[in-house]
Amino acid sequence: MNTTILVVDDEQRMRTLIKDFLTKKDYEVIEAKDGEEALEIFNEKHEIINLILLDVMMPKLDGWSVLRQIRQTSKVPIMMLTARGEEQDELFGFELGVDEYVSKPFSPKILVARVEAILKRTSQTQNKVSEYGGIEIDEDRKNSKSRWKDC
Repeated sequence: MNTTILVVDDEQRMRTLIKDFLTKKDYEVIEAKDGEEALEIFNEKHEIINLILLDVMMPKLDGWSVLRQIRQTSKVPIMMLTARGEEQDELFGFELGVDEYVSKPFSPKILVARVEAILKRTSQTQNKVSEYGGIEIDEDRKNSKSRWKDC
């Protein structure tokens, strides 16, 4: 299963930098240049998006607005990327439901490490579990367990 990351930033240079580092780790990357485009892409492809990297300050629709709208229907992990590193901004982001907050400028290698950590942490709670005749099969972990206690 491919891991797909939506990268939302109004700076092409920043999107390209992030995409280059993520694709080296075999992540699929979808790009959006502003908040409106991000919402359009998310609404069309929400079932395949595993993480969103979202800039705060963008034209048309800012990152806070995008975050609010996505949180109305989804718990997809969202990492905010911003040049605004004040404590108040970070607290506001966490109140809105952001999972991680990264201040610009940042090290691309550290960003990738944070991406991997958040995906690992959130995939543990989003495992695909199927049930067949009282037996649960965890598709991601390839484990199975029976719900029958006293057979």
